[in-house]
Amino acid sequence: MRIAGGTIRFIQAAACHALLACGVLCLTTGCETVEGIKRDISGIDVGPSGPTGPLATFSEEPDIRVRVVSGTKGVTISGPGYVIIRPVRGLKGERLASPVTLAGSREGIRVTGAGAPARTLAFGTDAEILSSDQSGAASATGSIRVNQVTYPGIVIVRARWNDDPTTLDVVAQMGVETYLPGVLTHELFKDWHRQAYEAQAIAARTYALHERARARGENKAWDVESSTADQVYGGSTTSVVALEATRATRGRVLTDRGRLIRAYYSSTCGGRPSSAAAVWPTDAGYEFNLSPVLQGKPRGHYCQKATLYRWDVTRADDDLSKRIRAWGKMAKSEVETLTRLRKVEVRERNAADRPIRYTLTDDRARTYVLTAEEFRNACNHPAPGVPPITRENRINSGDLEAEVWADRVRIRGRGWGHGVGMCQWCAQGMADSGQDWSTMLRDFYPGATVVKAY
Repeated sequence: MRIAGGTIRFIQAAACHALLACGVLCLTTGCETVEGIKRDISGIDVGPSGPTGPLATFSEEPDIRVRVVSGTKGVTISGPGYVIIRPVRGLKGERLASPVTLAGSREGIRVTGAGAPARTLAFGTDAEILSSDQSGAASATGSIRVNQVTYPGIVIVRARWNDDPTTLDVVAQMGVETYLPGVLTHELFKDWHRQAYEAQAIAARTYALHERARARGENKAWDVESSTADQVYGGSTTSVVALEATRATRGRVLTDRGRLIRAYYSSTCGGRPSSAAAVWPTDAGYEFNLSPVLQGKPRGHYCQKATLYRWDVTRADDDLSKRIRAWGKMAKSEVETLTRLRKVEVRERNAADRPIRYTLTDDRARTYVLTAEEFRNACNHPAPGVPPITRENRINSGDLEAEVWADRVRIRGRGWGHGVGMCQWCAQGMADSGQDWSTMLRDFYPGATVVKAY
């Protein structure tokens, strides 16, 4: 997901779930019971009877496993001069001169080092790679270069043994505080205020630790992606503001009644924050999206300087109709039967007055109800016979007004991204006005408490 910059992981499933990296439960009323949990998607202080996230206490700084390469056939890895390759959890490894190439095969992971004969790790064996100095000593805190990007810590190369062993994933493992600066430099502009960086550091740390607990509870091989599926991570950095913001906020996280929240954030709220319960699933395993601190409430906003604070796009109704049908087919939604789009109306808003559901009407007077994020994703979905989406014609958020003309649809919108939690452009605007991270986070996550987790 990006959480950042405007996206985040959704799970697509039927009419009740929508996508870009997660899903949304469609409601017919503002408040109903789902598996015994009462919720109000208008976001006004209604949530589960108790907090559902992981506990926000650690005896020491946790590690984090970041998938930095996904689904590759081969990868080149190097250290300052040498690397040590050993089986995961193995004590003994082999020291090889850099660079080293690893490729998946049906016999096992094939390793080719500079000036050394190729060898193959036994089928089912993942490779752990550490940097090594001239003396041959291994370092778990050194740096490893993966396809020209430098990462701190240890790199693990895993084959997809149960699916396609010729395909590899690469996971970088490091301390959370080492990971965060590489997130900050890719989520914020380099000349933004340190106060904005500090607010971002706390939100990003909280999100990472929340996902770490979920991943390990599900026995996943990594905790977070390095892409917009989670939060963007670009490897090691020398950015002073990112390093200082991370140090200044070390261990601080956002909590709801003592438990970590899934601290969503996006680029630009446009003035009206959204609600987690209106964007992502809330059923079993996703109850954390019912947390009151993640539901949109009226607040001041400061993102007027953002490029996409307001935007205006005109698209052919045939283009939109084809995309919506294609999305409906993928999501197994009845909207796949929509013919020619003739009207889009707001059906429901949250407490911050942001639209969270729309009613679509076609030329047969049939109506379809989509959540705001479903509608946004449907408008941007690829379809046969229509050109790719560009920055100029992209629908940037689910907060919009659509006006249907003869054969055109004019869409005027607010902001970029899902709009839940922290607005990055608001954080910069608040820093411009002299506000610190604690003031910002009180506004972005009303009712949340910042605690030191370690």
